[in-house]
Amino acid sequence: MNSNQQPSRRTALARLGQVAVAGASVAAPWINVRAQTAKVIRLAHHVSLQSEQHKAAENFAKLVETYSKGALTVRVLPAAQAGGQREAIESVSLGALEMAYGESGLYANYAPRFGVVGLPYMYRDLAHWQSVVDGPIGTGLAGELQKTAGLRMMNWMIGGYRDTYTRTRAIRKPEDFVGMKVRLPEAPAFVRSFRALGAIPTPIPAPEIYSALQTGVVDAMEGTNELAFTFKIFEVTKYMSRTRHMILDGSFAMNQKFYDGLPKDQQAALDQASRESAAQQRKEHVEREAMWFGKLKGETKLEINDVDTAAFAAKLGPLLGEFATAAKATDILAAIKRV
Repeated sequence: MNSNQQPSRRTALARLGQVAVAGASVAAPWINVRAQTAKVIRLAHHVSLQSEQHKAAENFAKLVETYSKGALTVRVLPAAQAGGQREAIESVSLGALEMAYGESGLYANYAPRFGVVGLPYMYRDLAHWQSVVDGPIGTGLAGELQKTAGLRMMNWMIGGYRDTYTRTRAIRKPEDFVGMKVRLPEAPAFVRSFRALGAIPTPIPAPEIYSALQTGVVDAMEGTNELAFTFKIFEVTKYMSRTRHMILDGSFAMNQKFYDGLPKDQQAALDQASRESAAQQRKEHVEREAMWFGKLKGETKLEINDVDTAAFAAKLGPLLGEFATAAKATDILAAIKRV
């Protein structure tokens, strides 16, 4: 992992100390007196209380409470209480936090081959994506992450298609990105993809997106319909261009040593809750994505345009091979194309 991408151990521990008390205020309401003696698992995410991720986290917490028969309690720390996504995942890897919501782009900082599954225009559709992550490719990458970072992927969820939101001009063709400062997640696949389009990649933590756009630190951001609405990106941008450039994944990641230290029955409870919460999130995703797009279209002043995605895919085509070669993951790229 690149050293300039790592938050310090002190920062991670300090952040977790700050939320130790605050986290109690967002503990799930079903936690009762019996559960006060339960082992507490803190699960952090960086997005809003309206998000799919938060809903999945709450569902996971309920299921864990049920399947562990009260032996385990999940305390959800939402909306970047434990820091941005990169910082939260770093805290889990360090053992300062039990669980956090992560995704392949960030995992690539620890296991470079992971970045391939998040490359642009990689999948034919959501069914193709699901076949990849649920099969040997997904299993193998999860094993690599566990070995290199001590992060145990508990499930695979759908992050969704990502579009582009801009302040000064719409994106209609690849060349429109040239010279544009674009806010991106702190992940290699995003940075290299937008650099290949001629943009100026600007990694900024999610909690700072709104102010970065508002003050002109960046000209644009890319993300899901849900993020754009719940973070009120429509207030600080004028255009939404449906570039649909990536299908991003998401997952709950647990510190492996913490997991290994639990009794087998509690591990089984966590595994079952992880599977079921992910299955429910995937089942509801398409409908929720349509709902968020409807809100952006009907409740905001964004000017929305479609793009010729084939032109963008052609422009970024060479990047897929280059990225896979650099990550020593040409076998994964070939396997994804065969699925």
